[in-house]
Amino acid sequence: MVLRRSIFASAAVFPLLFSHGALAAQATGSGTGFLIAKEGWVVTNAHVVDGCDYVEVSSFGKAAEIQSDKQNDLAVLRLPTVPADIQPLKLRNAQPKLGEDVAALGYPLAKLLSDSIKITMGNINSLIGLENDTRYLQISTPIQPGNSGGPLVDRSGFLLGINSAKLDDSYAIKTSGSIPQNVNFAIKSNILELFLQSRSINFTKEDAAASELSSADLAEKVSKSVFQIVCYSNELPKAVASAPPPPPPAVEQQTPSPTYRDTSSSRLNSLAAEYVKLLISSNSDGRTALSVANDAYANYVDYFGKTTTHREVLADKKRYYDRWPIRTSQVRDYTVEVFCENNKCAVTGEYDWFVSSPKRNKKAAGTASFYYVLDMQGGIKVISEGGKARK
Repeated sequence: MVLRRSIFASAAVFPLLFSHGALAAQATGSGTGFLIAKEGWVVTNAHVVDGCDYVEVSSFGKAAEIQSDKQNDLAVLRLPTVPADIQPLKLRNAQPKLGEDVAALGYPLAKLLSDSIKITMGNINSLIGLENDTRYLQISTPIQPGNSGGPLVDRSGFLLGINSAKLDDSYAIKTSGSIPQNVNFAIKSNILELFLQSRSINFTKEDAAASELSSADLAEKVSKSVFQIVCYSNELPKAVASAPPPPPPAVEQQTPSPTYRDTSSSRLNSLAAEYVKLLISSNSDGRTALSVANDAYANYVDYFGKTTTHREVLADKKRYYDRWPIRTSQVRDYTVEVFCENNKCAVTGEYDWFVSSPKRNKKAAGTASFYYVLDMQGGIKVISEGGKARK
């Protein structure tokens, strides 16, 4: 059975918005990979490297070779050399057990919040994936954007799976009427084993050690073998202006500029989400929208992949408002996701939009993805914005 990717959240690959040199290719996304063979083979997900003009592995440069299996969402990259102190991860002879403790390692939301490796602990919730797909494990370890392709290991550091995706909220709502909490999936290591064998790539498989490691010791043992994977495209993305929103309110909106004091994650996440929703919903009236944007954006913004000044951001938005004077939008609340760390919050989601220009006798409608990074220290400021409109 081919698992439909539409039922998985697409955010497992983290969109990167920075250039690698003035005239070089554009970094368009990142994921995670791990060493599986001393010959330099690194495992990741096929969707991490799909569509890349070339791929870089952190600290090692460009991958020399890429082989993919899109049907099983697996890929391997070959490094030219591997330091002797970096050991390949080993597969475990014993099958995963229901309820077993596991750890996911990777680079979620790298380059914007933190570029350090992260570890999250959890359990195996089911030995079968979505729609009874036996290739997958269901796990409680959170899978954030950028975790894709990272290793899922047991308490001894043996490989049990490859972190792949989380359940898509919109799919869950359509099928069950509710949003599930913390439903994530990893490809089983025996699927990887078949993939490696078919390509004559060496790997090691052993019985698990009797002793279990603490979370700290486990992270220390495994992290050296885990790398960030960055996808580069030779085509620089064109700036996509923020899509539209609803009719102007009876009372003019004012940009909130709160200083948060409650550092609880739920409070911070909620504040970031509401702030972004206000930004999107303020665009229906050009004057109000520009006033909101003037207060909301930092002096320099990573604006659709380009470092842009505050003045340039406002000028771009004004051109868009003038081109499309009638605009409405509606954020799909169930698509909004927030991840906060070190006083910065990344907010992603989707909204429906409609624009019209009576003077030009033109109109358009569709959906758009959005991506914001907010600096929450003191007054909230937008430091990064991206997204893509779809008709």
